Amino acid sequence: MSEIITKNPHGLVKNSQFTRVKEHFERTRKQRFSFLFSAPTIKDEKRSLNNQISFWLVVCTIMVWGMVILGGITRLTGSGLSIVKWQPIVGILPPLTRESWQQAFLAYQQFPEFQQINFDMTLVQFKFIYLMEWGHRLLGRLIGLALMVPTAMCILNLRLRFLWPRLTVLWGLGLSQGIMGWYMVKSGLVFDPWVSPYRLTAHLLLAFLILGVLIWTIADLKFPARKKKHNTFQPFSLLVGLVLGSICLTILMGGMTAGLKAGLIYNTFPRMEGYWIPPEILALQPWWINFLENAATVQLLHRGLALITCGLTVAMWINARKISLTFGGQLLLNLLALAVALQAVFGIATLLQHVPILLGVIHQSWAVVVFASALLLLHGICARSGAWAIQPPPNT
Repeated sequence: MSEIITKNPHGLVKNSQFTRVKEHFERTRKQRFSFLFSAPTIKDEKRSLNNQISFWLVVCTIMVWGMVILGGITRLTGSGLSIVKWQPIVGILPPLTRESWQQAFLAYQQFPEFQQINFDMTLVQFKFIYLMEWGHRLLGRLIGLALMVPTAMCILNLRLRFLWPRLTVLWGLGLSQGIMGWYMVKSGLVFDPWVSPYRLTAHLLLAFLILGVLIWTIADLKFPARKKKHNTFQPFSLLVGLVLGSICLTILMGGMTAGLKAGLIYNTFPRMEGYWIPPEILALQPWWINFLENAATVQLLHRGLALITCGLTVAMWINARKISLTFGGQLLLNLLALAVALQAVFGIATLLQHVPILLGVIHQSWAVVVFASALLLLHGICARSGAWAIQPPPNT
C-alpha cells in the first residue's frame, strides 16, 4: 500500500493517513471530556429541571399513597368520626393538655358514634382513634406543603410553564379532596354513626384521580415523546385501556363495598354461602338502587368486576407477544399481571377472614400499585406520548 505524502505550508512532509488518525483521536478525546469544560446546554438544563420537578412529584405521589393507607387504617379502626370539628388551621396541633383532651372527648360524646357504639369508651381509647384521624388530616396538610415546592419552581421558571395547567388541576383536586373528606365525616355526625358510602367512594376516587394526574405528569417528564411517532393503535392498546377501565370500576365498587360494610357478609369463595347469585340481589325498590345500596349486590358486582379484570389482564398479557415491547414495557406488563393476581389473592383472603385490619389495609393500598402499573403501561403505548414502551420500527 503506497503512502500519500503531502506538504504543509511550512514545507514539512507529512503522512496524511497518520494525520487523519491523530485528528480523529484528538476530536474523540475532546468530545469525551467536553462536559468538564463546556457550559450546560439548554437541553441539559431542561433535563435537570424535569428531574427536579419529577422528584418532588414522586414525593407527593408516595405521600398520597400513604394517605390511602392511613385512610384505610382510620376507617377499619373506627377512627374517622373522632374529630367532630373541621379546623384546617387551628387543628394542625392535637390536644396537648389533659384539659384539652377532656374537652375533645366531651365534644365526641355529643355525637351518635359515642352514644350508640362507643358509650363505654375511656379517655385512653379515645386518644388512639383521635390521633389516627389527626394523623390522616396532618398528612393531607403536608402533601399541600410538598406540592408547593414544584409549584414555586414552575412559577419562577418560565421553561416549566407547560406544567401550570397540571399543577392547577392538582391544587383544585387537593382542595376538593379536603372538602370532600369533611363532607364525608359530617354524614356520620347526624343520625347514624356511619359515613355515607357515596361520599366515602367519592373520597377514594378523588385520591386515585390525584394519583393519576401525578403519575401521568411524572411519566411525561421522565419519558419525553419521540420526535418520530408511530401508530400503536392495535388490539393490545385496546386491551390495556379495557384493563385500566375495569380496574377503575373495581375500585369504585370496592369503595361502595367498604362504605356498606359488605365485606362482612357472604364470607365464602367462590360461592356466596352456597349461591352463585344471592337471592336478595333485587330486594330493594326501585330495582336499580340495589346496585348502589344492597350490600349483597354490591359485593357481587365487586367480585364480578375483579374476575373480569383478571380475565382481561390474562388476554392482554397473551396479546403482548404479538408486539415488540422495550425492556421497560415488558417489565411494566409483568408487574401489572403480578399486581392484579396478588390483588385477587388479597381480596379473597380479606373476605374469608371477615376483613381484618391488616388484610383490609393491604387490599386497599395494593390497589394503588395495580392502578399505577396499568396507567404507566397505557402511557408507554400511547402514540401521543411517543410510545416509549414499544420498540420503534427500524426506519425510526
